[in-house]
Amino acid sequence: MLIVNDEHRIAAGIKSLSKRCSYCSKPLAEYPLIMNDDAGFAVFHAACAAALATDIMVDLYTFFRPPAPYSHLFTLTAVTSNGEGENHVVNGS
Repeated sequence: MLIVNDEHRIAAGIKSLSKRCSYCSKPLAEYPLIMNDDAGFAVFHAACAAALATDIMVDLYTFFRPPAPYSHLFTLTAVTSNGEGENHVVNGS
């Protein structure tokens, strides 16, 4: 959820801008802010939300495409039109 003014902040249940960012722990002193949509309650500065998203994408990329000399742990395959397809586990040796 994007929070760009006091009305949005209050509707999101954030009482004041003194609450701290869940990523950098600095006060939420100015807008825009990003609130997560998960069951947990976390609010981020827009730049912190972008940094967190980038960190997650890099982690996922290196998990599925590890750098040399490491081999893939998983190979994902698409399901074919007849409903067949499977995920293959590749031996790391």
